This record gives sequence, structure tokens and C-alpha cells, in this order.
Amino acid sequence: MRKDKIKVLVVCRDAHDTHEGSACRDVKKEGFEVIHAWKNSLKKEDLKEVDFVISIGGDGTALSASHYLTDKPLLAVNSAPGKIEGALTTLNIDELKEKLDEIKEIGYKTEKLERIEVYVNEKKIDFLALNEVFIANEKAYLISKYKIKYKSVEEEQRSSGVIFATGTGSTAWFKSAGGESFGSQEKFIKMTVREPYLGKLGKFRLMNAKINEGEEIEIIPKINSVLAIDSIRETKLKEGDRVKIKISDNPLKRIV
Repeated sequence: MRKDKIKVLVVCRDAHDTHEGSACRDVKKEGFEVIHAWKNSLKKEDLKEVDFVISIGGDGTALSASHYLTDKPLLAVNSAPGKIEGALTTLNIDELKEKLDEIKEIGYKTEKLERIEVYVNEKKIDFLALNEVFIANEKAYLISKYKIKYKSVEEEQRSSGVIFATGTGSTAWFKSAGGESFGSQEKFIKMTVREPYLGKLGKFRLMNAKINEGEEIEIIPKINSVLAIDSIRETKLKEGDRVKIKISDNPLKRIV
């Protein structure tokens, strides 16, 4: 990637964290053209004409930075090893300068992490899920009611929600909810029903599912619900909305 000036978007967790804010500014000192954005104010427009994105923080910052990325790669940096989770990061803050020197000199390599895309009433949601998509009652302490459709199976269910995970997200919340983990580059997603309420409804047929590339699964809420992407971005759902979920054609390119 050798260029006279490499343009990067640096996303930090907190504008008021002097440690992370300083690290954001240090990238500019390494000879890069820098645009800054804070985790909770990141916009799609911030990505215009940048060569790649650097997240400085933990997993939450990396997730926020990844949501709008389609053709730009992500360098995920853990700003406080030992204090914050960094499963999605590939290097620690004290290794950043060396990595930037390497990128300027010889470029970078990437790996692909599969993601999930979501449609609500046939309209695609702007951001992609790297870990998981969760659909449930908008009040977490109340039961979720919905219809689920997959292949030839269609049934109404009650539970505390439904989780759809990528391989990257399958080792986290999805696994804690009873799902089985799988590789981050596997070209399918998995679904699990969280705390199903059977009662008089009997046994559900769709407790777990593997949604392969080219397939989709549909959820139709029977009550007002919420759709959460990576436990960060929320979309309100009304009764009768049609939600379609499938693996994305745009995996995240993570710099390694």
C-alpha cells in the first residue's frame, strides 16, 4: 500500500480518556493523515476516502468501528491490556508504533471475519453485525412473542429472545446462552432460542438452526420488540414487522 500520505480514521472509546486520546493523536505523528471519531458518535460519512480504520479501546470500540465498514480494513488495538476485553483486537497499544511503521514500509495483511446483515420490511439496516443479532421484547423482563420461519418450518414461539451469531460472536454471549461455538471464517451463522417458554405450546421445532450462505431466516414480532446489533446499536420493531437475517456478502477485513 505504499503511498506518500496514508489517510486513516482513528476511532477511540472515550474523548475524555487522556490515554486513548493521546494515542489517537500519536498516529498523526507517525506521518499518517488522520481523521478522529469517538466510539459513540461515529458516522458512515467519516469513512469517506480513508485507506483503513484504527480502533483504540477494547472490543466495544472495535465493534463500533466495524459496523459501517464494507471495503475498508480495520486495525483493532487494545488500549488497556489486562483491564478491558480485547478478544477482537490484534495488538496492544505499546505495539502500535511498530505496526504503523510496518504498514508504511510494506503494507498489511488481512483476515476475513464473517458478518450478519439484517433487513426490516425488505429494507437493509445500514450496519453489519460482527458478533451477534438479538431480537426480544423491548422490556427485557417480559416474555418475547414472535413467529419464526426457516426453510419449511414456521411456528410461533415464546422465549426471552433469539440470538443469531457469527463464528466470531459464537464464543461469547451466544455460547453462554447454550449455543455451540464455531470458526470465525465459517460461511454460516447459527441461531439459538434463549430460555424458551414451552408451557401448553409443547415442544418447539426451531430451537437451534444453522443458516448457510444463500439462506435466510425470518422473525415476525407479535409485540413491540427491539433488535440489537452487537449489543450496541438498536432498532425498534413493531408488531408485524418482517425481519430477515442472513450472512453478509461483506466480511470484515481485519488487519493482522
